Amino acid sequence: MPILKKLALYTSAGLTIATAGAQDRILPELPQANTPVALVAASDPASGKSEFRYQGNNTPPVIRVRPGNVLNVEYKNELAPQSREDCVGHPCMQMTNLHFHGLHVSPNPPQDDVLDMMASPGETLHYAVQIPPPQPPGLYWYHTHSHGESYVQDLDGMSGAIVVEGIEHYVPEVRNMRERIIVLRDLVLPNDAAARKTVMAAVAMQSTQCGAASEHPERVFTANGTLRPKIDISPGERQFWRIVNASPDLYADLELDSGPLEVVALDGMPLGYHDPSIRTRSMKHVLLPPAGRVEAIVTGPPTGSPTALRSHCFDTGPDGDPNPAMIVADIVARSTSNPQLRPPLGGAPVYAIFSATVLKRVDASEPQFVVNFTEDKEGFYINGQKFEMNSGPMLTVDVGSLQHWRVMNSTKEVHPFHIHQVHFLPYAVDGNPVKAPAWVDTVNVPYGGYVDLVMDFTDPIIRGMSLFHCHLLKHEDKGMMAKILFR
Repeated sequence: MPILKKLALYTSAGLTIATAGAQDRILPELPQANTPVALVAASDPASGKSEFRYQGNNTPPVIRVRPGNVLNVEYKNELAPQSREDCVGHPCMQMTNLHFHGLHVSPNPPQDDVLDMMASPGETLHYAVQIPPPQPPGLYWYHTHSHGESYVQDLDGMSGAIVVEGIEHYVPEVRNMRERIIVLRDLVLPNDAAARKTVMAAVAMQSTQCGAASEHPERVFTANGTLRPKIDISPGERQFWRIVNASPDLYADLELDSGPLEVVALDGMPLGYHDPSIRTRSMKHVLLPPAGRVEAIVTGPPTGSPTALRSHCFDTGPDGDPNPAMIVADIVARSTSNPQLRPPLGGAPVYAIFSATVLKRVDASEPQFVVNFTEDKEGFYINGQKFEMNSGPMLTVDVGSLQHWRVMNSTKEVHPFHIHQVHFLPYAVDGNPVKAPAWVDTVNVPYGGYVDLVMDFTDPIIRGMSLFHCHLLKHEDKGMMAKILFR
């Protein structure tokens, strides 16, 4: 059997690796903002893997909403009653739900509730997520969040992009640019040695040991379900790229050969949302932890200049997983540009400005809460506690203030910290000030180190029971998560 045909036996649903350098796949989109979404969780009959289905295919749609919209989703669980996959050491229970990652929405049902809204096979969930008028416009995403099964379902590709419209209010020129939404997911390397070698060669994966982790690589990145696609752009053309790292545990340290990224937003938060004096920021590379997003203006390289979008080696620590360098996509020239003018969104930009004095006061205060990540052979913990669905809240926070949190990592591997419903400002790592800090919803905590954060708990919409956790989803499934009650 030819190698490339053989590789098809190892693909997850919706992934394409039949030809090296295939064209970038255009993701399906809802016809207009505020359109109800009918999404299905299903099992691939050949592989047994879980997948999303939308309008008869297994490519999750891009959901577009506007501030003030209600996002209505009918989510049917049509997973096979008996799973052929293992979750945390036992067959998966085939439970599923949705998390609307990064949105500043209520954690109560029927909105972003991942604790009480849960569907078994044959059941349907109905979400009505109210996007608040001051929601920062940008790139968000949705994925399953069933405790104990999140890692496997996310690895299988149960995730998709959400765009909150209106980012042109902060950077007007992007409205006249061609927009590309790129979802990074995983392709598990085949067990067959020849097929494995072929896949690694296809993405020019780094062959030497990367960082302190001693194990062999297990997966590579795909972009919109394609292994090393070709992305076309005219020489000198400016395009608007929106990239989400939907991997359960791979880090994407992204760089373009042809020059820096002109970053507009991180984790869905426009740089200008909290500081109108900052519109864009030139960055040579951007490190996206699992769940991280970047939105940036990219300029087409000159004709005849081979260019690639690369992910560099990232050292996850001696107890971490290998995260070697590879090529994510090739950038190829085209003769003409085809900008996609989007209809203008009415209204004016919304700003949430915290004065330097207020931020300095929070920075200088003692931490009001300390998160400590630990692990052993029995599991993963926050402040010595392993998460259980019937656990009470680890802490209660009164809505309406900024708080200083410190997240400590007492392990030998990097952990990305994430909290639902809010963004935060990482301003110091191991006691050293962060250069050019930015508001995000996921941040890496170095092994043996700590990160200081300004937590924004000022939004009254977030009242209810929520979660914070490590966004290495296998760690979350094994207990590195805790409840927080916003009141």
